[in-house]
This record gives sequence, structure tokens and C-alpha cells, in this order.
Amino acid sequence: MPNTWILVADAARARLFESLRRGAEPVEIACYYYPDGRSPGRHLEHGRLPRTQESNSPSRHAIEPKTSLRDKHAQRFAETLGAVVRQGRREGRYDRLVLVAPPRFLGALHDSLDEATAACIVGEVRRELMTLSPAELRAHLPR
Repeated sequence: MPNTWILVADAARARLFESLRRGAEPVEIACYYYPDGRSPGRHLEHGRLPRTQESNSPSRHAIEPKTSLRDKHAQRFAETLGAVVRQGRREGRYDRLVLVAPPRFLGALHDSLDEATAACIVGEVRRELMTLSPAELRAHLPR
């Protein structure tokens, strides 16, 4: 019987569950917390996004696309979680992966996964379910 990992996450917290057999209640095997994921979404020291000063010369310079601080933190946390599930796949700790996250963070998770790990995904739930107990979570998972 294939082993399944269930990653339940949002931009600041994540819980990793393992389900050893179909219909069984998932068992929590790890918990992650990223306090910067709860940031207000702007640079605290200035209260607004940084600005660039234009020059008087005809030369132009590239600037970084506008990405909020909150989105940057979410991407960093997603990359951390991506590394965790990649390592678990390499070690053979699971065969199938289920992702549970709000739609925006789910996109960040997808961006952080390599091709081989993404191929292990057998289901997704696009909802915020961080606070549910394992039994309640089981009711929301795909069959």
C-alpha cells in the first residue's frame, strides 16, 4: 500500500501528516511555523514600498517588479516546504502527496516543487484548513 503525505499549509504555518492506509486517520509528523508570513505586507521601517529615483540621463535601469513583502515571505516559506517534501521523496518516505492550502499559497507551493515531486501529487484542496483536527481534515481530503 502506498504511503501518502498530506501537507496542510498557509503563508505562516504548515502541518505535515502521514497516512499509511486508505481511510485511516492521518498522523501529524511535523509542524512548521514562519512568523514573517504574518507580516503586514509592507516594509516596516518606512511604512511603504521603496521608491527609485529617476536620473536625468537617457540611460534606463531595471527595477524589480512590484512584489509585496507578504508575497516574498510566502514564497520563501513555500520554498522551505518544497525542500521538505523533496527530501522526503528522495528518501522514499512517501509515494503520494496531497496539498491543502489557500489558492494563492497553493500556487507558491507549486512553484517551489521540482518536476519529480510535482508528479507525486495525487490531490489538492484549495481551502484554509490549518486548524482542523486530523479526523476533521480526513473528511475534506480527496478519495
